[in-house]
This record gives sequence, structure tokens and C-alpha cells, in this order.
Amino acid sequence: MAPDTQVPDDPDQRRLAELEERLQRARDRGNIPEREATPSKLGMAFRLVTELVAAVVVGGGIGWGLDRLLGTSPVLMIVMLLFGIAAGFVNVVRTARQMDAEGGGEL
Repeated sequence: MAPDTQVPDDPDQRRLAELEERLQRARDRGNIPEREATPSKLGMAFRLVTELVAAVVVGGGIGWGLDRLLGTSPVLMIVMLLFGIAAGFVNVVRTARQMDAEGGGEL
């Protein structure tokens, strides 16, 4: 007999094989509904915080790099950091509105 057709002696392996068979039959019948999970509040909060932090870090990094390149320390870093903060707030507001329109929940 081939190794795939043998009935395993281990009870856990046997139960796992039976479960696989049942799942395959259910998939073949199409009884498993496709559901899209709604995002959790914590996930939405992490997304918004990430949007803000990323924009501030990128703005500050570009400003720091330009200051090092042009020797204008710390003028461009401060300016670009402010632009990063502004861009971060714009991104957070835009993302929050998009999440609310998609029915992602209340913020």
C-alpha cells in the first residue's frame, strides 16, 4: 500500500486524516461560506498610528538627509518634520474616513 492510503495507527493522526476528508467533502459541496472578517478596533488604531508615525519619520529623515547634504542644519529637518506631521494628519483623517465609509466601525 502507498503511504498516503494507509490508516495511521496514531489516534491523533487518524482524527486529523478524518478531518481533512470531511473538510475536502465540504469544500467540494461548496458549504463553506466565504466571510470577510471585520477589522478589530485595535487593528484600526494600529493602522492609524502607523500612518502618522511613518509620515513623521519619513519627513524627518528627508529633512535630516537634506541638512547633511546641504549643510543647513537644522533648518530643513524642522521644516520637513513639520511637513511630515501635516502629511501624517492628512493621511490619518483620510484613512479614518475611508474606514468609516467601508463600515469598519466607529472610531
